[in-house]
Parts: sequence; C-alpha cells; structure tokens
Amino acid sequence: MKIENTTVKGVFIEYVRAEGTPSGAPIVFVHGGGQGSWVWENYLPFFAATGRDCYAFSWYNHHRSHELPEEQFAARSMAETVEELEIVVDHIGQVPVLVTHSMGALVGQKYAEQHPVIAEVHITPAICAEVGLHPERKLDLSKPIEVGSFEDEWSRVLAGSPEEDARRYHALLSRESALAIQETISTSFSIDRTRIGGPSLVIAAENDVVVPAEAIRRSAAYFGSDYLFLPGRTHNVLLEPGWRETAERIKTWLERQTW
Repeated sequence: MKIENTTVKGVFIEYVRAEGTPSGAPIVFVHGGGQGSWVWENYLPFFAATGRDCYAFSWYNHHRSHELPEEQFAARSMAETVEELEIVVDHIGQVPVLVTHSMGALVGQKYAEQHPVIAEVHITPAICAEVGLHPERKLDLSKPIEVGSFEDEWSRVLAGSPEEDARRYHALLSRESALAIQETISTSFSIDRTRIGGPSLVIAAENDVVVPAEAIRRSAAYFGSDYLFLPGRTHNVLLEPGWRETAERIKTWLERQTW
C-alpha cells in the first residue's frame, strides 16, 4: 500500500486509506520526542490492510511540518502539541483510535482528556506526574535540545535496529522542545485519568533504557490499562526488525476491544 501525504494548517500528515469500505475507526499515530510521521512507516500500511484508514503526522518543528520561532518552540509544552493532533482529527472528521509512542503518549492522553477517543494504545510510553512523582529537573528553556550523536542515539532510542537502518533513522531525527523534554524526564506532566474514556493498552519493552518496563507497569495500573510486556525488545519497538509481531498483538487487541 502506498503512503500518501498532505499538509493541513502547517501539519504534515502521511496516510494510507483502507481498501474498500473501512471496517473500523481510523487510527491516528502520534510519534515521540525528536521523531516525526516517518517513524510509523511500517505501521501505516500494516493497519490500513486491516481495514482502517491510518494517519501519522509530525508535530510543529518536526519532519516537514511548520517551523515555529526557535524561542517559542524551545518553551513549547506537550499540552500545546495537542493542537497538531486536534488539527489532524478535525481533518479526518471521525473519532479515532490513538496509537502513540514514547512522549507521544502524554500528548495522546492530554488530547483524550478533552475529546472522545475509541481506544488508546501507548507503546513504550512516557509516564505522567501521577505515576512518576519525581523531583522536577530544570533545563535551559531558551533553546531546543539538539539531536545527539549517532552512537548516543543508537544506544538509547534506536537500539535494536541494524546500523544501516539506525543511521537512516538518525538522519531523520529532529531537535526537541526543551520544555517537553523537561516535562518528560521530570515526570511533571499531569494527566487527569478520570476524564479519559475508552479501553487502553500500554506496551513495555524489557530492554528499554528510556522508559523502564517497571514504570510502564505502574502507569498501566494507574490508568486501568491492559499491559503487554515484550521480552528482548527496546524503546525502538516501531522500527526494530521484530516490529510486525508487536503490530499483530496490537491488531488482535483492537479487534477485541473496538468495533
């Protein structure tokens, strides 16, 4: 299936439509910090083949989306990034399933506080303040956080991919809002679970050095989510050679939980 793209209000969107009449709600994929719509290159055609229209997008200042002024971007909260998700869902015109990765989970959960969703799947998700309750760490909010060296990013967020693939992904990484990074590493971003409806699944990876599986297990308990533990996997669940196995597990869960 061919991945097509469009831009709506400065938000770059990649999509694959289901063949024939869709058999379920559309899926909107929300990337994590420093990434973009490209991180869902495997998932878009896979889930479109299950009978759902599928959309991935890039936050502002990420892969092919509108560039905000540097100071504004550096101090932009993940709560503000909900704007891009709202633009995508308004463009689609239907209540979606949300599938998120890493920091994108907090964006998706904040969206779900304010809007209906059919279901949520959070893959190696960042955790909110109510789960983490860690002391806040202060970063310089005057400038964005730069992409790390290939070696650093490969060992941290791209582990599990062969070097050739990891180098391609590293070239696509974007700088990130310093405030968004601060919110994540300090677990200072608050989510009101009482305002979120619909079933949810959270997925942890055994060898994730960004968000430990134990923290994700606690997050699942806090939100009343189903919990899936992936042995031998890393934070790079979406792009590792074993991505299809995880996608199949998500597909099975969605078929049981949604209509």
